Amino acid sequence: MDSYPTSTLPTSSERRIRDAATARSLWLKLRTASEVRRNKWVQVQNQLDGAPPFSNRELLELGQSWRCNVNFRDAASTLEQVLISYWRLLHDTTNLASVQYLTPDDPNAEKWEQTFQHNFNRFIDDWGPDYVRNYLLFSQNHVSFGVGVAFWNDKNSARWEAVRVGEVEVPTRSKASVEKLTLFGVRQELEVDFLWELVRTAESKATARKRGWNPEAIEEMLVREFVKQDGAVSTPVTGQDVLELQRLMRDNALGVTTGHDPVKLVHLLVRDYDTKISRMIFAEGQEHQDKFLFDDSGSESRPDNMVHTLAAVFFDAGNGDWWGTKGFGVKNFQLATVQNRLKSRAVDRTLIDGLNFRDLSEGGRETVPITSVGPFNFLPKDVEQVGSYPTGRSVLETIEMLDAQQSYNNARYRDQGKQIQQTDTATQANILANIQSQVDVANATLYLRQIARNLFSEQFRRLRTRGNPDPDAKLFRRRCIEEMGMPETVFYSGEIAVRTGADPGAMNLAMQGDLALQGLQLPEANRRWMQEKWVTSKFGSQAVAKALLPVDATADIKSQRLALMENSDMGEGNPLPVDPQDNHAAHAPQHLQPMEVIVHNYDATGRIDPNGLIALQNAIPHLEAHFNFLKADKLQEALYRELWPRFTAVRSAAEGIFRMVEKMHNQTQQAPPGDPNAAGFSPAGQVGAAAPQ
Repeated sequence: MDSYPTSTLPTSSERRIRDAATARSLWLKLRTASEVRRNKWVQVQNQLDGAPPFSNRELLELGQSWRCNVNFRDAASTLEQVLISYWRLLHDTTNLASVQYLTPDDPNAEKWEQTFQHNFNRFIDDWGPDYVRNYLLFSQNHVSFGVGVAFWNDKNSARWEAVRVGEVEVPTRSKASVEKLTLFGVRQELEVDFLWELVRTAESKATARKRGWNPEAIEEMLVREFVKQDGAVSTPVTGQDVLELQRLMRDNALGVTTGHDPVKLVHLLVRDYDTKISRMIFAEGQEHQDKFLFDDSGSESRPDNMVHTLAAVFFDAGNGDWWGTKGFGVKNFQLATVQNRLKSRAVDRTLIDGLNFRDLSEGGRETVPITSVGPFNFLPKDVEQVGSYPTGRSVLETIEMLDAQQSYNNARYRDQGKQIQQTDTATQANILANIQSQVDVANATLYLRQIARNLFSEQFRRLRTRGNPDPDAKLFRRRCIEEMGMPETVFYSGEIAVRTGADPGAMNLAMQGDLALQGLQLPEANRRWMQEKWVTSKFGSQAVAKALLPVDATADIKSQRLALMENSDMGEGNPLPVDPQDNHAAHAPQHLQPMEVIVHNYDATGRIDPNGLIALQNAIPHLEAHFNFLKADKLQEALYRELWPRFTAVRSAAEGIFRMVEKMHNQTQQAPPGDPNAAGFSPAGQVGAAAPQ
């Protein structure tokens, strides 16, 4: 039997990348393999940025520099409109994320869903302008080139950073799935100040080392950037070099680094043998350095999956490969180039129409003598002007073409102006009604599903991680648990499903508003949801907070009216049970107030109103049941603390009144025959009876 050589199986302690030199070599291989693709992207981006359709240098060499060479911005204008549509598709909703709490038997499930959604909106608001910048860059890459990439630099923060696709590398033929990646590389420009702060003091070095940074490698990189001259970059770094770096940077860091280009760092994410994701960072341009600036290989806190570090949203399915999908910019590049060239030629033909001549001489003449007299030019008699060849566009036709082009390109800004002028109309709904014509429904579905699964889900995971020291996570936790009463078991362990607030398969907002208005007539409808849909369709999602009263239980007018009707019934001698679905925070104050009036009148006059007595007898147990529900609702903890002392005071006074009435009744029953007080005492019949002193 043949024997085959064997090798030791890899263990979790073995590395897949030896050192920074090996990583840099691997990165250069990836960059070389993607060079053709990146050059194509540069052409696409140049076209979107307004680059002319012809090379100015080539026209100059051909003696045709006078020709029209204009980018009419058809592609850029269309891209802007599409980007606006994608922004509206995701953001023109009441809640950016839609959360489903997957414990339907929890009576507060809807409340917890609203809590998560509301506080995720607040998290995005806290992120502010930086979120808008990152999202627009992310969306522009997604639409133009076919894939938008979001990268989490920090293992705790829920704030991601958009990465330009030209800075991203994956192995050739990688599948369009983040989960399946074994290697991912991204180039990042980092300000020198950030790196200096990591090694500025002994304390900062110790902190950086705990986080996975290599302070000695960072110092060596900075020495090569600022201390060593070009001819000495490859020489070893000594302690004297580090001291010189400190002398340069201390008390003058901005003076040294201002004007210096950011350092180009490369992040390599590698799926290790233990299936965890390791991150290694090195300086791209310093080929003499073989140490990683950052390396968390072997750390137990490494992510379990690549999706915990980056997210990708693809424009379409393509051929199934990572770079197999093609975005709007790539797909329209050739057509837009031809359009720009043809329109430039149309302008040329307008300019040269009627300026062509035929030389009738025998050909010995090199120049044509022209005599100019004022505005008139006189040509030799053997030079004939050709007025009809070549045929060109008329000046008027060309002006019309350019006017139409200008109108098309500026449509976005014109629509914005109309919104300002027509503030009393449903402008937002009219614009949103056309979204489906701008973004195909199937494509929108693909987009929103990926946003929810790849971006929102990871952000919720980070925000809900127990013990996360990130400030956003702490604030999100405080808002959910302390401010809105969510139990910790729900916050940390509750199973949730996350989707986008926008529904890609729904009809346009104008139609949704009409159907919501009809839905208000249904007896079991969620009226609040219907009202929000209607307001959104007419005035936009931002108007919901202004047009509708806050969802505040104490301001629920319908519940208050129901409580007043119950007061009347209980005053007529009809005891009423408490419905667990009642708005207890609205009922409790409405029941408590008339009881306080009854007790106050008794204290002031010493007289008992039998109707009030009956109301007290029925309302005390009814109101006590409401308070039992309020006590269990952490969202109403403040209201409970406010009302409970008032209720106990009323209940104590009512019990005293009941004892007094019982005493009067017993005295009546024990009175001798013939006593006028023995005529069958009934508390309900003693209207205005005075209390014994």
